[in-house]
Amino acid sequence: MFTTRRTLLQKLNMGSQVAWDDFDQTYRKLILLRGRDRGLRNDELDDLVQTVLINIFKSNSIFKYDGSKGRFRDYLKTIIDRRSFDLIRKRKNALESLNELGDKGIVLSSDDHEVAEKHWEEEWQKHLLEQAIEYISAEVQPQSITIFRMLAQEYMAPEQVAEELDINVDAVYVVKHRMMKRIKPVLRQLDS
Repeated sequence: MFTTRRTLLQKLNMGSQVAWDDFDQTYRKLILLRGRDRGLRNDELDDLVQTVLINIFKSNSIFKYDGSKGRFRDYLKTIIDRRSFDLIRKRKNALESLNELGDKGIVLSSDDHEVAEKHWEEEWQKHLLEQAIEYISAEVQPQSITIFRMLAQEYMAPEQVAEELDINVDAVYVVKHRMMKRIKPVLRQLDS
């Protein structure tokens, strides 16, 4: 079966280079997304990824995550937020940096916090769906993956998918049903 976050963290704790690479590949996009939401400039995003990964990879940091106290996604988000704000504070003129955020329309108010939290949750769900699709892709026909991606990720109507792929619309519904049946348990396990 696929590697769970708990298993991945255990492998990281043991110093596995493969686990480090897997973690980086799995979470880099989310780290970058959250950093952008927090107002980091493009030149600061690589530093953010590096500092977040270092923070996670420290042995004592790995032990700080306790699944009984909360979800991994919240733990990761907190680390990303703290490292993002550290990078903003390191700018030559912190006041100027905060003014730049305001000029970009990024206001760190409670309303912005709610928008950022909603955006994080949406992206996390997309992240889980992508992981689930990747996991089952070895077990299903490539066309089934294509159909499901068109429906679930591109938000195309079944009729559009059928027309674009030159197949019967009933076949699209059958594939959707079968894919959902396979993906739901994987999503549940990934989200647990």
